[in-house]
Amino acid sequence: MEIRKTIRPISHNGKPMGDDSVREYIFFNVEYNHYRDVSDSTENAVRDQVDMRECECVLALPDSYTDNGEETPLIISFHGSGMRVCEKDNMIGGLAFVTQCINAGYAALDVNGSELHGRTIGCFEHLMAAYRAYRYATKKFNLSRQVLIAGGSMGGQSAFNFIGMFPNIVTAAGILFPRLNIDTVDVNGHSCLGSWDKLNTQGADGNPRGRIIAAHRFPSEEWCEQNTIGFNSYKIRSFINSDGERVVIPPCPIKIWHGTADKTIDYVISEEYARAVRRAGCYIELHLLDGVGHTTTPVMREEMLMWFNRFK
Repeated sequence: MEIRKTIRPISHNGKPMGDDSVREYIFFNVEYNHYRDVSDSTENAVRDQVDMRECECVLALPDSYTDNGEETPLIISFHGSGMRVCEKDNMIGGLAFVTQCINAGYAALDVNGSELHGRTIGCFEHLMAAYRAYRYATKKFNLSRQVLIAGGSMGGQSAFNFIGMFPNIVTAAGILFPRLNIDTVDVNGHSCLGSWDKLNTQGADGNPRGRIIAAHRFPSEEWCEQNTIGFNSYKIRSFINSDGERVVIPPCPIKIWHGTADKTIDYVISEEYARAVRRAGCYIELHLLDGVGHTTTPVMREEMLMWFNRFK
């Protein structure tokens, strides 16, 4: 069932968003198979299972949308930590990142994820829910089957992982201050677990490792790298070259925006990712913004629209 509401959405901090966000939003649910086979058993029997779950989704159509004629370009925009999709609370998740694009003629879609709080860190279930939402939206509405991908913060990791899992439907990606790795990595003298020097944060809910262990189904709550294969953005479609450097081969052009004063996600992670992509001879743009923290800015929004317009 769809619920259509013309609203000014509520941001992640509980405040109404700007006037440019007022429009009709279409909230709906999709079902997806939550089961993931992470066993190494050699038992000669069917291991796959059907474990259907529901996920709440939101879609915004631009004023220029029509049911017939040219397809409207579609952006899948993944939300960050603290953001979610919730019709009851008028929260629109990652659509908050792309309101300027919606005003300019793009449709946009996001899903809450496989957990009630949406903090799924690019896990298998989140990506499958997003794919099912994409299938629902493109079957019911006159939308492009080739999509653009956006995301910010933790949603940047979901965005990169979606690109890796479904490369055939993605044209290009524009990502804001992304969380890019699950492992601890040393970059430019910083030891980073996706976030700035945060190897051990307080509280089970605030601990990135704790969230990863839960979302990626580590056995006995112990670290299990095998369960992160395909979901660790910095390693997807990559190899180590003869100089001991990581090389990443993304399936589409990418642009990243990241503030140099970001104390939540260390911008040096984005720098290293861009270097890894360029080592492969693949195309990526990185715009570092001096003095900008962990937030979107008018510059980011305007450039994201200009970037996506290249791929219409």
